[in-house]
Amino acid sequence: MASQQSAPSRYDVAIAGGGIIGVCTALFLRQAGLSVAVFDKGQPGYEQSSRNWGWVRTISQAMEDLPLALASRPLWRQWAGEADFGYRQCGLLSLAQDEVEWTALQAWADAARAAGFAPRRLASAAIPDLMPQSRGRWAGALYSPEDGCAEPDLAMAFLVAKARAAGVAFHADTAVKAIDIQGGQACGFWTETGRVVADSVVVAAGIWSRWLCKTAEIVLPQLKVTASVLRTEPLEGGPIPVVASSRFSVRKRRDGGYTVAQRNSSVTHVTPDAFRFMRQFMPNFLRQKKLLSVRAGLPFFQELREEQRFGKGRTNPFEAYRACDPEPDRKTLAATFERLKADMPVFRTARVAAMWAGVIDVTPDALPVLSSVGTYPGLYLATGFSAHGFGIGPAAGQLMANLITGGRPAPGQEHFTLARFGCNGERTGK
Repeated sequence: MASQQSAPSRYDVAIAGGGIIGVCTALFLRQAGLSVAVFDKGQPGYEQSSRNWGWVRTISQAMEDLPLALASRPLWRQWAGEADFGYRQCGLLSLAQDEVEWTALQAWADAARAAGFAPRRLASAAIPDLMPQSRGRWAGALYSPEDGCAEPDLAMAFLVAKARAAGVAFHADTAVKAIDIQGGQACGFWTETGRVVADSVVVAAGIWSRWLCKTAEIVLPQLKVTASVLRTEPLEGGPIPVVASSRFSVRKRRDGGYTVAQRNSSVTHVTPDAFRFMRQFMPNFLRQKKLLSVRAGLPFFQELREEQRFGKGRTNPFEAYRACDPEPDRKTLAATFERLKADMPVFRTARVAAMWAGVIDVTPDALPVLSSVGTYPGLYLATGFSAHGFGIGPAAGQLMANLITGGRPAPGQEHFTLARFGCNGERTGK
């Protein structure tokens, strides 16, 4: 996808980041009549937006995110009527392997019911009706028949094409080097090909958002987490619903194979930012430490070197890393696949077709930042989706468009402010 060098250098809105959040935001802004450009240091949708598990779910979403998950459903269904990108409303089955997990799932279901959403609760004996392949003993499960999945790479290709057809200008292979601040407000970006002027600018750059905000001296508490995935070759007789558990997670793919991963196998590395934001991240880390492995080593010194090179007039990391393509954790994936085969013998003949990994942008409370930046009028952030951005991406983009245009506020929008972290001299709270 070549950059559109002939496009004008002035837009109503300029967006840094061509992932699902940036593209959905651009699409809804364009539908509102604004001129919009999306800049990506590589190819739109290449990083985490096309590497995730492809779930479109409500079960186990944070209560603050649940309205976005529910609002995204009709958008996914509408778009699936326009093109085949693998969207299926196949249901999601979340399994508890013991009473501790079952108690936690039921507590979530109680909170969801109070918010107007009621998934089905399945006792152990009822689980085989939806998942006859399993030979395991499960304490219970939640089931949402309206949850589903899509193929992330195909969905991103569709959304980019849809946004382009609507008039969004895409500048691929064009790194945004810095946010342009003039007279106390954001008025564009400095890119590697020159200055772009805009009335509003949006940082939707995933794991790169933290450093891009740093060019405007905005503190965004954000860390990186790496998650690994495998896919099998086509297989007959596997489960139809998306299956989530702490032992393995699996979903059927459009090509007849299965995507397999483990939700509690993500890895984060000790970096300079890990020390900087330790106070903000520690409470949630202590609650979720079973879901995450912390590793020390080379990444600390790599990021330290990058910080020393970072700054105005220098080559920033957005130019040096056109595509984030980390090595998958093959050992963990192999162990996960063995657990799946032990529970579902149908997978014993399955062949692994590929393994890959993606890097996820996370915040201290695991909620996204969908927010204006009080320090600089005209600057907006859409980042920190903490492993659930794909499914809620459509409604998140709609929320951002309304925020920029002054449209109708989304329910719960107050939960997603940057100010809640209290890092930039703004009033804290939601």
